[in-house]
Amino acid sequence: MRRANALATALVLASLAACGAAAEPTLILFGGTVIPMTAPGVAFEAIAIAGERILALGEDEEILALAGPEAQVIELE
Repeated sequence: MRRANALATALVLASLAACGAAAEPTLILFGGTVIPMTAPGVAFEAIAIAGERILALGEDEEILALAGPEAQVIELE
């Protein structure tokens, strides 16, 4: 499952980079289950968002590391 998550993360990040996604997230949601609609059977713990764009999906630690001083960070229940 980790390998599938890593591959899905890489694909999402590559596609976002191609779209010119912002470098710093404005919103981090962590501690939950994030299921991307483009990768069936794959789930992540956290998501980083800037405006209306998804910047990254991954494990809590790696996504929280992306948070800048202005980012709103919300723990999901």
